[in-house]
Amino acid sequence: MLDLHDREWNEFYLRDIFPDIQRGKRLKTADHIQGSIPYVSSSAINNGVDAFIGNGGKVRKFEECLTLANSGSVGKTFYHSYEFIASDHVTSLKSDKLNKYSYLFIATIVQRLEEKYSFNREINDVRINKEKIVLPVDESGNPDYAFMEQYIKERERQIIQNYIDYIGDSVQIGGGYNTP
Repeated sequence: MLDLHDREWNEFYLRDIFPDIQRGKRLKTADHIQGSIPYVSSSAINNGVDAFIGNGGKVRKFEECLTLANSGSVGKTFYHSYEFIASDHVTSLKSDKLNKYSYLFIATIVQRLEEKYSFNREINDVRINKEKIVLPVDESGNPDYAFMEQYIKERERQIIQNYIDYIGDSVQIGGGYNTP
C-alpha cells in the first residue's frame, strides 16, 4: 500500500502547477437561462454546482479542471471532468499534465487554503499567484504525478472493495439489504 509518509515533498506555486488559471465570469441569477450545463459557483455542496443553465454568450466554459471558491465557501475545491460554466466566485485551475486521479489528489491539498482564507478575506487573483502548495516529488524534484495517480487509484479500489464487502455482508445476513 502506498504511503504518504515515505515520500519527499516540496513547495510549488499554484501558477507553476496550473499554467491555466482563470476566474469565471459574472452572471446574475436573473440572467440565467434554464438548461442542462452545470453552473459552478462558490457552493460547498454538490461539487459547487449551483444550477443548470443554457446560457451561451458572455459566459466562461471550462472542463477537466479544478475549481477553487474565491468567496462564499472560500477555499472549497472540486474536480470537474465535464463541461461547465463558472461564476466569477470561482477560479479554474487547469493543467495538461494532470488526469482525473492527480487532480483529485491535488484538490485535497488545494482545499487546505480554506484554513487561511475566510468570508472576510477572499482569494483574489493576486493572492492565487502567490500561493504555494506542498506536493510529493520524484527523484528530480518535480511533482510526482504518477505517485499521485496511483495513490488515488489505490484508495478508490479500497473504497469500492469496502462497499462490496459491506453489501455482501448485508445480503448474506438477511437476504436483503439490512445492515450487519
